[in-house]
Amino acid sequence: MTGPMPAATTLEMEEDAGYQRQLHLFTQCSTEKGIELLNIGEVIARLPDRHQFLDIGAGGGHLTIPVAQQFEKTIIVEPNTKQAERFCRQFPAFCVHTASWTDVNLNDECFDLILCSHVLYYIPEWAWLSTIKKMYRHLSPEGCIVIVVQAPLGEVAQFFRSFTTYDVPIIELTRDLIEQYGEDAVGLQYFQNEIFTESRDEMVSIGLFLLLDRKFHARADEIAAYFDAHHRYGSGYRIRQDEILLVIRKIPNITETEQPYR
Repeated sequence: MTGPMPAATTLEMEEDAGYQRQLHLFTQCSTEKGIELLNIGEVIARLPDRHQFLDIGAGGGHLTIPVAQQFEKTIIVEPNTKQAERFCRQFPAFCVHTASWTDVNLNDECFDLILCSHVLYYIPEWAWLSTIKKMYRHLSPEGCIVIVVQAPLGEVAQFFRSFTTYDVPIIELTRDLIEQYGEDAVGLQYFQNEIFTESRDEMVSIGLFLLLDRKFHARADEIAAYFDAHHRYGSGYRIRQDEILLVIRKIPNITETEQPYR
């Protein structure tokens, strides 16, 4: 999942077949998942244990499947029924909850790694901190939450701003997390990937995928004109995507309320 939440509107998701086509095209044309895996791999390498992995909003599973190979057990929380059904069919060893993170009940399960990649956009900003707090409660000692979000700067961010109100309050979120869990527990990494297509139609499809809301199909000609004006690259099209990887570690023997304030 990726893209901004259009402000003050009701999100109208793509039909499953259309979403799968867009997701497949994005994955083929973007370097994102490979770079994300490298960054996540560095986090995994520092974990003392690799018993349980939780992926929240696993989408097409392009991160889930390779990361799961590093853990004894994988649990998925995926609200999209058809996506969840695919996981159940293809990976019966995974435990799949067809629910939103807000609604799911994982009882006292604890995880060494919790991944939440491009999911926060589906949640109101005022609920981001409480959403992360729920993740934190399910961390094992020395476990890590890895959250991936679109950066508020860069070419994709500028594309978003040209078509919808867009902001990622990453500074405010990081500040709140440091106050909650301590400076030593919170880290930020910045990375950039490229999206390249050979045709304008493919880049427009990726633009619609990034924007999330299928109502933007009515503005496909405007989106095409934007890419013509700003992202022609040789015989194709290229746009750079700036992203942030936010890591929250659970420091042993320090409860949430006892985390040092900085």
